Parts: sequence; C-alpha cells; structure tokens
Amino acid sequence: MIPMLELNKLNLKECFIKPEKKKRQDLRMRDPFIFTDQKRKLYFLFGTGAACDGAANIDPYFEVYVGENLDEFTGPYVCFEPPAGFWGVKHYWAPEIHEYKGKYYMFASFKGGIGQDRGTAILVSDFPEGMYVPWSEGYVTLKGHECLDGTFYMDESGQAWTVFCHEWTEMYYGKIKAMKLSEDLKYTLDEEPIVIVDLERDKLPWIHKMSDPRVGKEGYLTDAPYIWKLPSGVLLMTWSCYTDGTNGNEKNYVIAGCISRNGSMEGPWEHLPELLLNQDAGHAALFRDLDNNLKIVMHGNDAQHGSEYPVICDVQEEEDKISLIWR
Repeated sequence: MIPMLELNKLNLKECFIKPEKKKRQDLRMRDPFIFTDQKRKLYFLFGTGAACDGAANIDPYFEVYVGENLDEFTGPYVCFEPPAGFWGVKHYWAPEIHEYKGKYYMFASFKGGIGQDRGTAILVSDFPEGMYVPWSEGYVTLKGHECLDGTFYMDESGQAWTVFCHEWTEMYYGKIKAMKLSEDLKYTLDEEPIVIVDLERDKLPWIHKMSDPRVGKEGYLTDAPYIWKLPSGVLLMTWSCYTDGTNGNEKNYVIAGCISRNGSMEGPWEHLPELLLNQDAGHAALFRDLDNNLKIVMHGNDAQHGSEYPVICDVQEEEDKISLIWR
C-alpha cells in the first residue's frame, strides 16, 4: 500500500468521491491509459469514467489513480477541471499523458456546445498526475469537423504529430488521420492531413457496421489510434473497431494494426492481415512498466456499457507487428 505520507507528497487533488484503494479489475472506466513514472516508481492510470460527463451541478472533469504496481490503484483524484469559459462542455473522453520537453501534456477529447465541434485539445502540467490546464489554441484536430481520440508521436527528426479519428458519425466511413503539430504543441501546421485509415477505401473484411441509438446513426467506426516504433524501425499503429466476432458475438470490439515499413508517419501504411486481439476489448495504449517490460492497456467488457474495466496484457515485439498475451 502507498503510505499516506507519500500520497501527500504527490500533486493530488481529492474530488467529492473519497479516494480508496481498489483492485484494477474493480475500477470502471473506458479508454484507460497508464503513464509510468520511473523517477518516483509509480503508475498513473487515467481513463473515461463517470466523472467525464459530469452530473447534476458538477461540471465534467478528468480523474487519475495512482499505484505502486499494476494490480491495485488508489483514487480517484482530480487531474483536470475546466476553467470558466473553457470551450469543451461535455464528453470528456480518452485522456493520454505524454512527456515532452520537461512538461507533461494531456491529449484528450472534448465536445463543444450546441452546434460546435468535437475535437482533441492539449492540456499541460508540471507533474504527470496534474493538475492540468488548457494549453493548445482550442482543439488541434480538424476545424469544422467531428474528431476524437487524438494521440501524440514525435518522429526521429523531432517533428511532433497528432493522430486522430475523423468520426463515423460525420463521415459514415470512419477515418484515421495524422497532422503535424507546432513545436510548442499549441496548434497544428496548415498542411493537408495524412490519411492512414479510410474504411471506405480500405475494404477491410472484418469491419462490422455499428449503430448508436444515442445519436440515431449507423456507420463504420474507427477508434483509439496509438503509435509505437518497433525495434526493427517499423512504425506500428494500433486502433480499434467493431467486427463480426467469435462466440456468436456479432459486434466484438477489437484491436487492429497498421504498419509503415519505412518508419515514416507519411507511410505508405498497410493493414496487418490479422487482428491483434478479438476479445471484446480495445481502445489500447502501449507502455513500459517499471522493469521496462512492454505492456498494453485497454478496456475489457466493451459490450456491457458501465462495466468496462482496465485490462493489461504482456506484449512481444516482432519484426512488423506485436503479439498480445491474453490471460
């Protein structure tokens, strides 16, 4: 157990829910992300939980949990509260934390008010656990469009990128696109985005059309891009979608993969012929644990909304893909 004295040394802010220690599988969240703090030998767990949509007179906010191992976490604590006038008013989704030039940046999705866009904005903090404050000039995804699940990657030349989903709710066929960021991560550069995945163009055999009664639409979803450089130099992107699954589940949530063999964000990109995981689990992010072992975190139990929980698997890196060890 993390001693209270050590917790008090962290930059943690309590919310109206009293923090407590729980087994990872007892936490309820989608889109989990783990930041490994090698300096303090701690893990910080973020995700999309009940607080992300607010309740009654409570504005939405992001939470963080802290753990000394990957099996138990203490929380929740507040890591971002919207300041007055912040453009995102609901749907606080999919926070990721990336260290860059001595600061910690949260890439997270937000939805504006009536008639306004959904997009990924960048927040900043001096500590991985927060508190985070707005940093980018509004959202850094496409203006005038519905986008989400933005992630961060810095290539070997030092160019910063964001990779994000262009929403199926707008496009019918979801897409995954990449855009260059300014060096200070304030805005995207005025260039045409690179299209990595286009579900109309790519004709993937496993894709299953989904419908969402909350928005009264159906289409082909893209979710959760995450970029990882393999030891071979091949660039891997994991992402999630729905497919005709196994065991009679016709709407399995899965993890798929794309690769850029030359290691360039500009591609060309090609789809891996087989899914990386087909277990009704997804929205994954790769990370290294305190012993430098490669892991992947995702939410499981996707079909049971409200019952999703963080799942962690061991990962083996290969020449042009990864293998997930599902337990």
